[in-house]
Amino acid sequence: MLLERSIMAKEGPLKVAQTRLECRTWRPNVELCRDIPQFKLVNEVFTIDDTLQTLKLRLRETQNMLQLLVMTKCQLEHELAIKANTLCIDKEKCMGMRKTFPCTPRLVGHT
Repeated sequence: MLLERSIMAKEGPLKVAQTRLECRTWRPNVELCRDIPQFKLVNEVFTIDDTLQTLKLRLRETQNMLQLLVMTKCQLEHELAIKANTLCIDKEKCMGMRKTFPCTPRLVGHT
């Protein structure tokens, strides 16, 4: 959520910088000049766009990691349910049969 908010927070300033750059570039009846404000606007647009692309990349990586974690959690819960079922079967169904068998020392002949 923080990455999504950061992306949304950067989109506004990027649009403002792009609009200013476009207005400065397409001035009617004014010669295009390459001065310090022009260079700073171009640099600002590139910087904000680069930051935005980095945030989007991290958001995708984070979403992929979240999906992987959810899948892993589901697998672990499934395995846990299987083990719980196995213990239940062992305790309820097999324990009765085990109690009827003679103990190990009697089988070996020590008693």
